[in-house]
Amino acid sequence: MAEAAISGSNDYAIPELMAVAMARTLGREDGNLGGVGAAAVVPMAAARLAVLTTAPNLWWFCGGASGLNPTFDRLPRSSADPRAAIGSTGKKNMLDVVDMGITGGWDWGFNGGLQIDMYGNINMIGIGTYPQLKVRGPGTVGTIWTGTLRRPYLYTMHHTARVLVEKCDYISGPGYLTGGNSRWDKVQNTTEGPQLLFTPLAIMDFEPDSKRMRLKSVNPGYTVEDVKKNTGFDLVIPKDLPNTAPPSAEELFVLRNHVDRDGVLKGVRATIG
Repeated sequence: MAEAAISGSNDYAIPELMAVAMARTLGREDGNLGGVGAAAVVPMAAARLAVLTTAPNLWWFCGGASGLNPTFDRLPRSSADPRAAIGSTGKKNMLDVVDMGITGGWDWGFNGGLQIDMYGNINMIGIGTYPQLKVRGPGTVGTIWTGTLRRPYLYTMHHTARVLVEKCDYISGPGYLTGGNSRWDKVQNTTEGPQLLFTPLAIMDFEPDSKRMRLKSVNPGYTVEDVKKNTGFDLVIPKDLPNTAPPSAEELFVLRNHVDRDGVLKGVRATIG
């Protein structure tokens, strides 16, 4: 039975920690163009926060609302909400946004999945044997863009062995496929492959040679054993492993006063197990 993810501090909620960690990472994308999907409320908060903190020159599309560089201070619950385009520099036709994703016009983006495996492959098609799927997902949607984005970032709000699996039932978004250089046998080599995975328990990256998922940091309040117990495959675990740095007072102030004034992130469901 899944349990709610609880932060190691009363000062912040786990979705707020994840949004701050993502925003810090987006500092490396300053000046680059990317976007978030329809249900990506935490990455949406992260992109808006990054513009105000780590990446003032970040360019980003807000999913279904198709707003470029929105300036909302009340976080919508979906990027398909028209309010997600408030203050935008402009809007694009959704077909043009999709075309940008397919043709590799985006530098970065965030993707999740019903399943994410040890090589960063994503499954949004379904779980079980087709056509009698146990769970049916929405399909490839924007996850196929992990094959065209220069730097895809992955996330899940549910750290469980049912999501983090050894092998996806189907691949709707290519990660490093079977490891090593196998990705570039199928995907153009202008892409770098998945960079990081953010979960309620930890942040993961990928071992440079094998492309196996590797534990990068453990979120405050949890341990390496918690991560191992709730992951459906053996992670690469370095000897010297830090905790994810908690949000600073300044980061929380900006997040809560200029991104999420209604406290939406505090109510986002993040689970373990």
